[in-house]
Amino acid sequence: MANAQVTVTTTPTLLVAADPHDQTVIIRAGSSDVYIGNAGVTTSNGFLIEHKSVVTFPLGAYEALYGVVGNSTVLVQIYSVVN
Repeated sequence: MANAQVTVTTTPTLLVAADPHDQTVIIRAGSSDVYIGNAGVTTSNGFLIEHKSVVTFPLGAYEALYGVVGNSTVLVQIYSVVN
């Protein structure tokens, strides 16, 4: 299991690096909403994680995950487990 705290900004920020194995990822958004997706994620096309919410989802092999916020910065907690 890996865990990290990442400060997400208004430009796509790497949350989980690509791995040759499938992963299960748990993300807890901080004080503002965070949008997640690929390297081109925006607040318009990303998957919304509302502030202080927790989501769990699978991440496929060789997939990376990025996050972005609408303004300022947000600290995000991330836990990932290789399946």
